[in-house]
Amino acid sequence: RLATVADIPELAGMRWAFRAEAGELPREDEAAFAERYATFVGAGLASGAWTYWVAADAGALVAHMAVCVVSGVPRPSRPSDQWGYLTDCYTRPGYRGAGIGSALLARVRAWAEGRDLELLLVWPSDTSTAFYTRAGFGQADGVAVLPLRAYDPPLSP
Repeated sequence: RLATVADIPELAGMRWAFRAEAGELPREDEAAFAERYATFVGAGLASGAWTYWVAADAGALVAHMAVCVVSGVPRPSRPSDQWGYLTDCYTRPGYRGAGIGSALLARVRAWAEGRDLELLLVWPSDTSTAFYTRAGFGQADGVAVLPLRAYDPPLSP
């Protein structure tokens, strides 16, 4: 489902766990981080700049993904040129390998295609590269890209 403002405290805790699992050393305590995270995500959800998807089990969040839609410079061949920055993808360790992340990513992809986004872009970790490759993302210099529509042909002279 789509995340709501009510999910933000739990999302903040998951973000903290996600980055700790990746080996990051915090520069602030968890409460200060949660407040900063809540401000950022709350503003993003309110403005529509960010869209979060979550999966829950028995009412508790177990996975999430976020997309920021980036508008490109207008082109004469399209009324809108946008792509999605996919980030903050995390599944709690006890729920990994059950297809939850794949199901969330399928929802994200369907949403992105429905919005006519050109592509989804993600910077995968070493451990998540195989996950994105299975989903159809290609690699280029550490960035994984999933084309969602064909590039427009050049204008005829």
